Amino acid sequence: MKNESARANLHVHYSADLYDRYSERFLNWYDDFMIRRLVFEFRGHPLGGILVDVGTGTARLLLKMARRPELEALRFIGTDYFPDMVELAARNARESGLAGRVEILHADVHALPFPDQSAFVVISRSTLHHWAKPVAALREIYRVLQSGGLALIHDVRRDSVPQAMREFNHLRQVAGVEPSRLEEKYTTEEIRSFIAEAGLEKRCMISAPMRGPASLGIELRIVK
Repeated sequence: MKNESARANLHVHYSADLYDRYSERFLNWYDDFMIRRLVFEFRGHPLGGILVDVGTGTARLLLKMARRPELEALRFIGTDYFPDMVELAARNARESGLAGRVEILHADVHALPFPDQSAFVVISRSTLHHWAKPVAALREIYRVLQSGGLALIHDVRRDSVPQAMREFNHLRQVAGVEPSRLEEKYTTEEIRSFIAEAGLEKRCMISAPMRGPASLGIELRIVK
């Protein structure tokens, strides 16, 4: 198992501008999947309060969410550790006319600037492998979730299905982005061990499909 204490928060290996173009033009399928997951989770129930996107990058997903009528009762907050991402995310929010609905904060997942039980939903995509201390980060996400709240955490896993990874890397090549660095990712069992060490085994459902596009990654569904 990887020693998380030896890691630092990992930046993406290309500029914020390139990441922004990649996420805006090539990740619509991923955005739509996350939105469908969220809407499905709360089908038939009122959806309101604060949604925090941890590791929001340049906020393209949050801006798309803010335009969806079924999510209009949510207040959106995006956090990122890296100043270049924060700057571009804030600019995107202003230029989209959605700065009043989407707030961008410079923050570390290990010390989120929110009170206990303040967020109705926490989401995080392709970020777990960027966290210096995944166990501490998971505990922090759980801390800020309100009772009845939900966290959905997605990431690419090192033991993903090879065909799914080949297709993903082909997409990245077309986008002008380097292949995914699997050596930086975690396996399903490593992630299970983080959940156990964080004391969240009874609160977390782990999904690591072996078929279809989702076989690229893993989902952590944490309820409080």
